[in-house]
Amino acid sequence: MLDKQNQAAIYRQLAEVGGALSNPHRLKMISLLAQGDKPIDELAKLTNQSLAAASANVKVLRNCHLIATEKRGRSVYCSLKDPRVAELWLRFRDLGEVVVPEIREVMREEFDADDGLSPLTELELNAKLDRGRFTLLDLRPATEFEQGHLPKARNVPFASLAEAAPKLPKSASMLVYCRGPFCAAAFAGNRWLREHQFKSQRLRFSVPEWKAAGLSIERDERNA
Repeated sequence: MLDKQNQAAIYRQLAEVGGALSNPHRLKMISLLAQGDKPIDELAKLTNQSLAAASANVKVLRNCHLIATEKRGRSVYCSLKDPRVAELWLRFRDLGEVVVPEIREVMREEFDADDGLSPLTELELNAKLDRGRFTLLDLRPATEFEQGHLPKARNVPFASLAEAAPKLPKSASMLVYCRGPFCAAAFAGNRWLREHQFKSQRLRFSVPEWKAAGLSIERDERNA
């Protein structure tokens, strides 16, 4: 006979995981950790939280087995406990875009209305990598790029885009990406490039989506 108490316990534990995901700061933390490991103080800065608040949210995520923490030198680094946590975030995000009208409207009117958005999917880009005459530009911070990036991508962090622009080719097509479909840096970076006469288009995906499509990433040699 099925033990109903054990069955109920599983639902309770899953509900705790769901509760951990019910906070916008914690959701953003998971989305950021899908791009690579980060110290708690950086997560606090990127999510506009105090260090104390960020640490409390990290504790919730760790207690629900969604992330792990590790002391490295003087800093405590966070990482996703399992690659499927990133996949859960992607599916959760995609579900929101499908079933929540407000999210769908923002995506349609703000991010997907950009005429600089590339129609390429992950698989289509992968098929073009060996024969495509274009520059693939990763606008994420160097620390994220080093932990894994799209094959043949060149790293120019968004913050240094204007400084690096004179060294970028204007004659060839360019595909840029940052942290996903509603990443403000990807949108702003691509718009800046197009305003400065670069033949640029923005990809709707980043490294987590690339991995979820079953495709291989490249890593910086120092971190291989």
